[in-house]
Amino acid sequence: MYRQIARALSDRVNDGTYAANRVMPSESDVCEEFNVSRRTARSAYALLAEQGVVTRVPGKGTYAADLGQA
Repeated sequence: MYRQIARALSDRVNDGTYAANRVMPSESDVCEEFNVSRRTARSAYALLAEQGVVTRVPGKGTYAADLGQA
């Protein structure tokens, strides 16, 4: 399930729904939207961080990466 959520969030970063360098929805928001546990939301964000789609900043949140930069 977390892979499906990661794909949906990644698509939103790619299509500009979540602008580069802007804060992404919180884990709580992801839990509510997709009706999943916090652990699942956290796993989805961890996968996106590994893929370079998001940047996680402890105490600040998760930010959409600037995918336009190479």
